Amino acid sequence: MQVGEAVTDASVKQYAIERLAKLLRHPDDLVYKADEVRRKLAQEKLLIDAQLSTDVRRQFDDVQEGIELLYATRGQIDRVKTDMQQVDRLCNQAQSYLTNFDRIQKISIANRNFARTNEFYLQFSEFHEQYTMVEHMLHDAKTHFEEGDFNLLRLHYFLHKLEDFRSRALGFSGVNDADSEQTLQQMFGGLDGLVGEFEAFLWHVAGGIYDLALRGRSNVLVQLLKVIEAEESADRAQEREKEGAGLARRQSVMPAAALARGPRKERHVKHYRQKLMDLLRTLVVSRVDGFVRNEASGLDGITEVTGFVVDELTFIGEAVAPAFPPSYFIFDAFVDEYHRAVVKNAETLSSGDLEGGLILMLLRWIREYYTAMRKELGIPRDRLRPPLLEGREDQLAQEYLEIAVGKIREWISNLMRTETASFTSRQEAPTMAEDGLYITNASVYLFEIVNQNIDVVTQAQRAKLLCDLVTECNKVFQDVGKQWRDLLESEKTKQIETPETVAEGLVDYTMALANEQIRAVVQAETIRDETGDRLSRSQQERFKSELSQTMDIFMNVAEAATQTLADIVFSDLRPITSALYSVDWYQDDLLQPVIETLKDYCQDFHDHLDKYLYTRLMQDLLSRFALSYVDAVAGKVRFYKGQTTEKLNLELHRATKFFKQHMDAPAVSETLNIVRILISLIDSTPTMIFLEFFSVKKQYPDLPLALVEDILSKRDDLDKQQLKNILESLRQKSKGDTGSSLAKQRTLFSSLKSYPPLGSTTTSRFF
Repeated sequence: MQVGEAVTDASVKQYAIERLAKLLRHPDDLVYKADEVRRKLAQEKLLIDAQLSTDVRRQFDDVQEGIELLYATRGQIDRVKTDMQQVDRLCNQAQSYLTNFDRIQKISIANRNFARTNEFYLQFSEFHEQYTMVEHMLHDAKTHFEEGDFNLLRLHYFLHKLEDFRSRALGFSGVNDADSEQTLQQMFGGLDGLVGEFEAFLWHVAGGIYDLALRGRSNVLVQLLKVIEAEESADRAQEREKEGAGLARRQSVMPAAALARGPRKERHVKHYRQKLMDLLRTLVVSRVDGFVRNEASGLDGITEVTGFVVDELTFIGEAVAPAFPPSYFIFDAFVDEYHRAVVKNAETLSSGDLEGGLILMLLRWIREYYTAMRKELGIPRDRLRPPLLEGREDQLAQEYLEIAVGKIREWISNLMRTETASFTSRQEAPTMAEDGLYITNASVYLFEIVNQNIDVVTQAQRAKLLCDLVTECNKVFQDVGKQWRDLLESEKTKQIETPETVAEGLVDYTMALANEQIRAVVQAETIRDETGDRLSRSQQERFKSELSQTMDIFMNVAEAATQTLADIVFSDLRPITSALYSVDWYQDDLLQPVIETLKDYCQDFHDHLDKYLYTRLMQDLLSRFALSYVDAVAGKVRFYKGQTTEKLNLELHRATKFFKQHMDAPAVSETLNIVRILISLIDSTPTMIFLEFFSVKKQYPDLPLALVEDILSKRDDLDKQQLKNILESLRQKSKGDTGSSLAKQRTLFSSLKSYPPLGSTTTSRFF
């Protein structure tokens, strides 16, 4: 329960419940801890009761003592009142005893007036001499200002005496004595000018406060501040006297202080302290403005302002602040003034439209400024008000992001216009790198501007802005990727359907495009690893995630390019793959032209395509080659036991030998295994088909039953009844196989074009 909180029964109960909940956290605590908690609470209650009893007793004692003191005070007041009445009565009686009391009183007043008159006479006689002395002292001080050979306190002391004498003289003259008033005004007429000269000299000294502190003339600073404090004290006295006079007029009584000093003319309040602070503010603004204008050269060098301000405030703290009284809080005042001056200059320089580089420089400077003020001077950011640029850091970051992304988009749009025109016209062969790979150098130009922006944002130490920049770049890259994929699809369609209308070299340019995407991936990976490691852990994960998405975008384009290459290859092989299991296939060697075509293409791919993409492409070609044998089963074909399997085994052997020249043997064997399965299903005896099928299903759970039906139905050695019995048995045993249960066991059979994927509901072709 918080101190001062209203205590109610409900709050007490709630507090007790919360306390017990903390002590008894588990059901077992009721058994093992209940007695201990009870004893502990009982001890606490005894201690609290004892403390309350002691406090109540102490309160009663204090109240009793206070009452007794009040009674004693009341008695003393009554006794003083009685004594004062006795004094008043005795004074009245004494006047009646003195027969010449009025005369004595007049003589006393006359004597006092004579003494004052004599004093004024002597001061009047010496006024001109004193005035001349102060005038010479002021002239000497001005003359020896650079050497510091002057004493402000002595000069101010004599000048203040002259002002005080004038004030009393004008006060004694009375407003009804016109001649005296005029004579005094003529006599003191030059004093105002002398006071003005002194004040001008005083502020001239104050204006050189930096130079005085730099030369170690702290004694002059102390004299200056003593003069200001003396005038401030006189101002406060004048204010109190003015308030006392107003009260006296309302009560028709003259204040005792006024009676003792005599009448005087009201003094003009000077407000030296406020004037000093205004002068210091002007000095600070002038120094900051001059540095920004002359040394920092405007906005381009605003980062140098941080060091200037830190050095200035360090100098103030070491050489200037010790001379000031603590009540001035002068260091804090200088901090505020310097910061306001910096804010004003920053606002002025940052007004209007800014380029992206200047915005980043401003953002970096703001961070460095606050960091330096905290580390070097121990001034936290929330102490500096108002904030730099009105706290528009997020707005400036967004403005930079819009400018940077706009330039990046414009740059990439122009690049894409050039690249796509070159890709479609294909007037010259693509550029070949030193390693023989086709390239376009687009990735170099693409990342040139991206790297520039990433570098400047990194230097500005704006991790969030860096992540936002990569996010926006990914949107641009996605648009670029879509353009490339659409263009690949369009050019491929033209190449396949109307090859006579398109320029030659599509395969070479597609390889160059794919290679360029890999180069872009490498550059993105370099940025991710090198720049990401320099970020804080909170932003590092997001930055690397964004760059990983960038890499995925380029890899998607590279994959689309390799698929385009594979589509072009198999479009050339389509007349042959469509003739599989036909009469021509049985009579002629159709595999040889396939291998020769693949050999030509694969040699080009090996020489001019990135190694990683080449491996992926060869795997794709091999998969398509194997699937073509299985997909061909859906055509109007016939399988002849012995003859078909013999030819298939021969072609499988030759294909394996060819692909092993370009790929690892295990990968070739694994992919072509679906052709071996096809051969086994064609060659199996009727009694072994069931076992063969389920043996294959263990390795390939997505083997379509419709494919098996087609294979068996097109065998020449099975009659209809045998076929019906076999298929009925296979269908009964396959009822539990669904796409959902085997979704994670997809194999190459799921890529068949002629047969539905596993889990779809279809009717048996045979039945």
